Amino acid sequence: MFSNLDDTQYRIEERLDVLWGAEIIIEDKKYPCEVANVSTAGALLKLDMDLENGQEFLLDVPEFGEFAAVVVWPNKPFYGLQLLVGPNLSLKKHADKVGLKKQDEE
Repeated sequence: MFSNLDDTQYRIEERLDVLWGAEIIIEDKKYPCEVANVSTAGALLKLDMDLENGQEFLLDVPEFGEFAAVVVWPNKPFYGLQLLVGPNLSLKKHADKVGLKKQDEE
């Protein structure tokens, strides 16, 4: 019934490139990172530390709030995240509204 993706198949979900400063919070410790792209209920994180597939943590994107996230694709320094809980799981909608610039450049 289900099959693996091959070279002729592509992701259905559209991704939007962004460059947002953020932090991840693991066991009450904060680590700076960048959100490199967003999709519906997902994000690509750039972070210079090791995270494991299935690792859960909070992602704090200052302008949009905190999101519970889980690593679904680890390839240091990039990590694909699924957003589990947050004020609005579609960061892509936020990106469409505010544009692509870094928040600290506003």
